Amino acid sequence: MTEAPEKLSGMYRYTSIARPVDPAYLTNRALLIILPVVALLSAGLSTIGDLGIGPLSAALSGSLTAFAAWALTRELAPDYDGAAFVALAFAWAANIAFGARLVMLLFVAMVLARVVNRSTGLPLRLFDTLSVLGFCAWVATSTQQPLVLLVASLAFFLDARLEEPLRRHYLAAAVCLAVFAWMVADQAPVFAGDLMARDWLALGASALGVLLFVTVNPDPVSYCDVSPRRLNRARVSGGLVVGWLLAVQAVLTHGRSGWLETAIWACLIALLLSFIARQANRMRPHAT
Repeated sequence: MTEAPEKLSGMYRYTSIARPVDPAYLTNRALLIILPVVALLSAGLSTIGDLGIGPLSAALSGSLTAFAAWALTRELAPDYDGAAFVALAFAWAANIAFGARLVMLLFVAMVLARVVNRSTGLPLRLFDTLSVLGFCAWVATSTQQPLVLLVASLAFFLDARLEEPLRRHYLAAAVCLAVFAWMVADQAPVFAGDLMARDWLALGASALGVLLFVTVNPDPVSYCDVSPRRLNRARVSGGLVVGWLLAVQAVLTHGRSGWLETAIWACLIALLLSFIARQANRMRPHAT
């Protein structure tokens, strides 16, 4: 059982979806040191190079992208601390080299993964549910990516089905489907027509990687934020699948530009590379 609301402290008294970057943890302290360095590097490169934006905008964009990638990867695989920093580096590089400055999809993936995996240890309050619904609908309509709402519907459905289900999320899932249908009826683009065979192969390879990850990876060792209870394996796996589907829908909707319009793929690549490295290390014979 989760803690009663009256025993909660800090922001957890008001929300079940937000998570503070607590400097008491070493990885969080490292992040708080790295982000100002990323901002300075981004501003410097904008000054001496041709990034198309000013130093202040570059600093804000670079640090926000780096933070979002770190936070998303921590939600997709809570036991892979190192992968979050690899994702941070990859995302910042994509931001500088390829202009991957659209961070909204990263934050959508982060909150939807959190809905499913319950990394805080708490089910969403009503205000949290309405906030996530509104945020996903706004991103879907403003970026013309209606498939975001299908993924959001799946996230709410999983939360209504998995351990300690929140049944009202069946209704939230239905609302997402209704808004998706409205966008499609309003002739919002759903599928791009410029994908080539290698794009489909890459999507298939990523699907196999995610499937292998959720199949082989052991039960989580990370704990919920508000209780001495480990995260649920099915919920963590569901959160990863939701994040992957959001990356896939960007490519399906916007075509080949979807690979680089956001750094979400940088997070998935960093995670899968870290997973491969961990499995290779386990299979390597060790001296006794």
